[in-house]
Amino acid sequence: MSTLIQVENKIPFAFPIHCWMEIDAVALDEMVKYSRQFERSFLAWETVRKLRNPFFQNGTGFEGYFVGRCQTPEEALDAVLKVNQEMLDSAHRLHRMNYSFQSRLMKALTGDLYDPEAMQEWSALLGAALGRLRSQLYHNAQASTFQTETYRSVYRLPVIVYYEERDGIAQRYAIDFSDARGGRLLVNPGLLKPSQQDAWLVAESVGRFGHPLVRQFLRSEQS
Repeated sequence: MSTLIQVENKIPFAFPIHCWMEIDAVALDEMVKYSRQFERSFLAWETVRKLRNPFFQNGTGFEGYFVGRCQTPEEALDAVLKVNQEMLDSAHRLHRMNYSFQSRLMKALTGDLYDPEAMQEWSALLGAALGRLRSQLYHNAQASTFQTETYRSVYRLPVIVYYEERDGIAQRYAIDFSDARGGRLLVNPGLLKPSQQDAWLVAESVGRFGHPLVRQFLRSEQS
């Protein structure tokens, strides 16, 4: 028997996206309709991050890709840090001499700066990283099974409900608690090496650019 946990909070970049919708006369219903195509992948990410995490108490969403490849939380932490350090290195290579944009990237990452250009960059970096990880599932039966089981639970969930508030867009969605894993390691960023702390910041923050409404907003900005 499934037990659903309700999550209710603001979407990432809730206020500026709401302002953009008002200025461009974009209805929330229209945004939501086109964002539904991204919804199941987001709910799967949140399920792994919050409940069905095989390694950590404070998950990031990446961990399911390392089932079977990593036998301990410590190995999984190294793998997650490596993927996110590669994203960070790629961003720095692309903008090697543009220190101002590098600063904007980090501020957008944490949600402290509404910067569509930086948001597009993180969205592209996240998509490329996840594409590489998905390609590895063909050679990792355990991770592939974990992914299938996660999506099986996600497809039973109701759709995300959105509503407008004065200070932005809020959401309410459910994730299935019946298969909660109770991750074993609580990652304390303060105990990581200084060189690893930025990579962990990317790991725990970059998922915001996979949110359905954020992805739809970025698509609209490009068109």
